[in-house]
Amino acid sequence: MSDYVKQAVVVIHGMGEQLPLSTLTRFIDTALTPVGVDKERHYYSRPESVTGTYESRRFLAPRALEGEVEVNAQTDFFEYHWAYKMQGNRLDDLWPTFRKILVQLPHRVPTGLRGVWVLAWALIIWTVWAVLDGPLEGEVFGKDDPLGSAVAALVSGGLAAALISYLMARVLPKWLTASFVDVVRYLDTSPRSYEARREIRKGLVDLLQALHDSEAPRYDRIVIVAHSLGAYIAYDGIAYLWGTMNAKTDFDPVSKDLRSLLALEDAASSLKGSVPHASQVHRFQQAQRDLGCEIRSQGNPWLITDFVSVGTPMYFADQLMNGKGGRSFAKRVERREIPTCPPHNEEDPDNNINGLPRFYSWRKTFWAGPKGQRKKVSRRVIYEGAPFAVTRWTNLYFPVRLAFFGDWFGGPLGPVFGRGIKDVEVTGNTPGRPGTRPWRHRLLPAAAHSLYFSFPEDDAEDSAATAIRAALDLACSDWIHAMPKAAGDDAEEV
Repeated sequence: MSDYVKQAVVVIHGMGEQLPLSTLTRFIDTALTPVGVDKERHYYSRPESVTGTYESRRFLAPRALEGEVEVNAQTDFFEYHWAYKMQGNRLDDLWPTFRKILVQLPHRVPTGLRGVWVLAWALIIWTVWAVLDGPLEGEVFGKDDPLGSAVAALVSGGLAAALISYLMARVLPKWLTASFVDVVRYLDTSPRSYEARREIRKGLVDLLQALHDSEAPRYDRIVIVAHSLGAYIAYDGIAYLWGTMNAKTDFDPVSKDLRSLLALEDAASSLKGSVPHASQVHRFQQAQRDLGCEIRSQGNPWLITDFVSVGTPMYFADQLMNGKGGRSFAKRVERREIPTCPPHNEEDPDNNINGLPRFYSWRKTFWAGPKGQRKKVSRRVIYEGAPFAVTRWTNLYFPVRLAFFGDWFGGPLGPVFGRGIKDVEVTGNTPGRPGTRPWRHRLLPAAAHSLYFSFPEDDAEDSAATAIRAALDLACSDWIHAMPKAAGDDAEEV
């Protein structure tokens, strides 16, 4: 580790036809705290060779102090730009997902889409009523023909639903409908979408792998920030990369089992109820950080300490990712195919007991020691499906009010992906506050989804900028320097 801390922040843009660096520069202004008498942010553009694209740049923010207090350690900002890989979208891709949400019971409809759901059903019911009480009911089916009336209701209701879907795709702003198609397309398992999804995932994994490589500039910490659909992409990248990194764990013969593992299990077990108390989540996140530091003493090269999702439709992933034939969301979580936070415990899905042999780890046997003096030892290591045992997950979202005003596509993730996620409801950024305009605030229907990085000057306690800066924790030198050193490469698995 160098004398000064270097960290990398990877920003993944959301859905829609985004331009290279357009999200990154707005994010940096939001993420960096202004310093000095003039309250300025200092960062510089540098050539970037990690992503392999000529459109990209690396932005370097030098270490900044306010007096003797660190405001941010030296930080390199990268953007993973994937929009150009999502080609061939069609507006009719919306229909299967719209139909799936339309037939949900009211309490199962995503919070942000309930206003649209109510409006759609009101139009369908009105259409059915108009048909049954109009000329078709008497002239075509007859007044006393219940079968004909039922057929008329089904046909008119189905046509109305299809017409509403078509009108939504044509009448609503193109950025909104085209953006949501990106979400549907990325989660689509058909052959038409497979190649695009594979290329998007591969590009992110390659970038994160390069940032971990010793041949690339060495970082002490990596933070991933992802907006909207970008959070799905980031989640997939973290889940895949953890398996490959975790397999590289090696050991010193005198090293001990992970001392922080039991503390993590205990903190996870305390996450009671559907919405745990903030103090319980804070305790769990501190245990994640401690364990993340300690795994480096076992030689695990994992550097991703934090994942920050912003305004993501992952809050109804259990519906978008719910399939048939054993591919349901719950079954995939149970098989640890979908990692959760805290990790899923196969002995007890509620994570409410400690000390089990297979809670979040397994015992790995290996040969260790100097050449000619090797002996067989074993250590407990974290299992391959548990990236969020060591990576903290913070989720920010503008809440929806009156089922219509706010970010339709952002919401709390704890009920879906685990109670260890720190969900932050951003309630500031209203008109009249610094950095806001009458047409630019968090209550704009649907359009609020694109405004998380639009209020860099609003530093109130309940603003998006304040929440983002707290989640990033860029002033990290003190705890980074306190991390255990990585173990030497003197062990081989048996």
